[in-house]
Amino acid sequence: MSDTLDRSLWRQATATGAALSAYLSPTLRHYESETGLSGWTWFMLLRVYSFAPDPVTIDDFRHYGPYSGAARFRPHLTEGVEEGYLQEDGGVYRLTEDGQSAVVQFVADLRAVMVAVDPLSPEAGERLADLLDRLVQASREMPPPDSIKTIELSYKLMPDRIPLLPFSEQAISCLAAYRDDTHVVAWQPSGLSGPALESLTLLWRGQTDSLNTLRKRLVRRAHPRQVYRDALAELRGRGFIDGSDEALRVTEKGRTIRQQVEDETDRMFFAPWSCLDPDEKCVLSDLLTRLREGLQSEDHEPTF
Repeated sequence: MSDTLDRSLWRQATATGAALSAYLSPTLRHYESETGLSGWTWFMLLRVYSFAPDPVTIDDFRHYGPYSGAARFRPHLTEGVEEGYLQEDGGVYRLTEDGQSAVVQFVADLRAVMVAVDPLSPEAGERLADLLDRLVQASREMPPPDSIKTIELSYKLMPDRIPLLPFSEQAISCLAAYRDDTHVVAWQPSGLSGPALESLTLLWRGQTDSLNTLRKRLVRRAHPRQVYRDALAELRGRGFIDGSDEALRVTEKGRTIRQQVEDETDRMFFAPWSCLDPDEKCVLSDLLTRLREGLQSEDHEPTF
């Protein structure tokens, strides 16, 4: 019963984040228009900010994003350098003073939107923030191996408790980062490469059945076609898939290993959620529902 409730709560949390993103998109488009920087470049700048005071390299980005190629990151980092928001020295990147100021303002503008559209009462918002914060703190205290701590990068962006919705939104982001951490830890013992695991995932979910559709689905990863040819060869060699590149199928062995990865991800991700008792989880469910439905109501339609 607890497992079912936890999974339901996480689906509600991610759905709430999606509802809120509709209000943030206009601000992001404004920044793209005013600065000429792509939305992805802005989020790359935000990630560099989260590494501070440490600098960051492309290898660092690939460590925390093992499914993507260097080409996913390099053009955006170069764009940041060209616009004076980043400085680069031997492949090491830091924010400039202008870059840091721009990122702080970017985050402030997004969070101002959240404050403006928050449909919850102060009492409900405070309760939601408290419950989400307890989940985040419990997750931070039960981390995967030291080499994977995306949640800590996300936690560096936690704002003050007041105003409430920006705090709760970042708490959900922290939990999403922890989900990523546990997933990477869950699949790495399989010995599969990142592209191979992601290819197996899409095949397992029925979201692709050929090399061509796989490439289209994962074009954002910026890998050359050969990377996915090699990934499919890797999966065939392990007996996880069969069929030609035009008619790929997951074998029983492949389904089993991928389900094991999912089960282990869930086991690690939800372990800290025992910090809330069943009644508190029901309260959290109600508050997330009220927040999502409030954001989706006619009274809170985006008007930008």
